[in-house]
Amino acid sequence: MDETTPYETLTKLEAAERQLRVAIRLFFERRDLVAVHTLAAAAQGVLRDLGRSRGFKSIFEGSELIRPECRKDLDRLFNRAQNFFKHADRDADAQLQFYYEATKFHLFDAALLYNQLTGRQFPEITGLIAWFSLNFPHLLVEGLFKREIEALKRQGANSDDLQLFLDLIDQYTKK
Repeated sequence: MDETTPYETLTKLEAAERQLRVAIRLFFERRDLVAVHTLAAAAQGVLRDLGRSRGFKSIFEGSELIRPECRKDLDRLFNRAQNFFKHADRDADAQLQFYYEATKFHLFDAALLYNQLTGRQFPEITGLIAWFSLNFPHLLVEGLFKREIEALKRQGANSDDLQLFLDLIDQYTKK
């Protein structure tokens, strides 16, 4: 490479934001969940590292909801796919039982970490949090996103209609 080769300079946070934006869109477009998971986990890893120094915790790290004796096993389970998708140096012939449902939680965690780090939400995060809140209200602290959830329910939102959430993201992106 020489000085005439085009390049881009970006921060870790900018890279994580771009990975997360694309991962969320691919998720709502029902695209390949291996690709979605890989992007989501990469963004989550960077955001987790950036947040750790500022005292922000991932929902996977030290969650008060998980028994202390189970945390290590849960962390290993959630990281297994991520490690499998990016390494082949020791286990080239290995196979993975990919529990793609975990991808939703990686996306949600990365979205929350991004919000904590920046104090901002981009439209993809807003759409993801709305979708997640409709699907997993029992996992969230009482009242969290309650107004938004109730508004979506009144409008007849169906959490299985991923196109609806993609349309909402596009609508907010154009504003």
